[in-house]
Amino acid sequence: MSGPKSYEYSFVPSLLDLAWGAYQEHRQRRFEEAYQQQVQADQRAQERREAAQRREDERRAREEAKQRAERAAELMQQARGHERRLERAQGLAEEAGRRFPGVTLDLPPMPAPPGDMEDPAAIERYIDAIQSTVHRIESGMRAHAAQAANQQGLQELMTALAATVAPEPRTAADLLDVYAAQVRALARPAAARASDRRTTAERILGRLAELADGAVPAELDALMRKLIEAESEDRAELLALELRAQVQSYNAAREHAEQVAAENRKREIAGVLVAEVLSDLGYEVEPITETLFVSGGVAHFQRAEWGDYYVRMRVDPATSQVNFNMVRTAASSDPPDASQRRRDEETESAWCAGLPKLLSEMAARGIAARQVRALDAGAVPVQVVKPESVPAALRKKSEPSDARTAPREMARPLNK
Repeated sequence: MSGPKSYEYSFVPSLLDLAWGAYQEHRQRRFEEAYQQQVQADQRAQERREAAQRREDERRAREEAKQRAERAAELMQQARGHERRLERAQGLAEEAGRRFPGVTLDLPPMPAPPGDMEDPAAIERYIDAIQSTVHRIESGMRAHAAQAANQQGLQELMTALAATVAPEPRTAADLLDVYAAQVRALARPAAARASDRRTTAERILGRLAELADGAVPAELDALMRKLIEAESEDRAELLALELRAQVQSYNAAREHAEQVAAENRKREIAGVLVAEVLSDLGYEVEPITETLFVSGGVAHFQRAEWGDYYVRMRVDPATSQVNFNMVRTAASSDPPDASQRRRDEETESAWCAGLPKLLSEMAARGIAARQVRALDAGAVPVQVVKPESVPAALRKKSEPSDARTAPREMARPLNK
């Protein structure tokens, strides 16, 4: 039989998990190899950058040394000028001391010359020290009359400030203590009831399924607050019953959602593994989304030597069925002649000869298939479809070529 075929598929969780682990391991190995290659390429590029940076650093060092020497020479010329100014200031101070021996004029120590005459920063500090010394000498000569400080006003000010300090203020702590005691006495019965109701609400909420973010759902939190603040015990009991029912409903919904998510995850894995099987067997495959077995859809694959023939795989999750049929792309939908029909049947037979291997490899990965429909070759004509119904990327791969598509290395050995 080589015509269209339909299969009812089912998942074998244990095999599916093993196949997924092998797929992940194979992909991780490929990733690590690619990563190591990239690391080596990055290392070589880094070495080239470092060598270039060293050459640039050496060039900059030579340029900076040249600029540093030129700057030091320029600053030393400035320093000589400031030294002459300092010498004049010293001479004036000595002359003032001789003329006015009754005035004490303290001369600052002379700045020491820089230890490194080629260090611009040290020369600049030396110039700053000379200018500071000159300024202090000149200021001392102009302001010698201000050496005596008047301290009388300061003592009077301190006395006035001390007189303005206010005595320690009185407090009302005794009144506050009495008020707080009265409030506690009045609130004690209501607080006890609220505490009991909070304990009840927390015990009910403790039955919630584990929350991803640890936060209580808003509707349950609001119901808990109503329970704690209920105006009567009867009302509180009704709200407690409602809170229990809401928690049970939430847990049931969460359990159902987790089951659906787990089932969808198995279907997503199945889509990835089917694409892997087809590639391993040497087929060119259009990108198969992980949702193929979740929401259904169509995918195409072929061998390069098939030319304009493709296998269309249609998945229907509602019925758990997958259908395979061969299609041929053509701009015209004219009925095929005898030669075309013979070519259709030959290509269809070639595809069906490899189908058992495909089903075997799918089963080995936990995707079992039971045949529910199969037609003989020629029972129905090969379906003719517009070229654009097949992804453009896959059509480009199917252009005529002398090379045959060879199976690639599989993530796990093919079954014999």
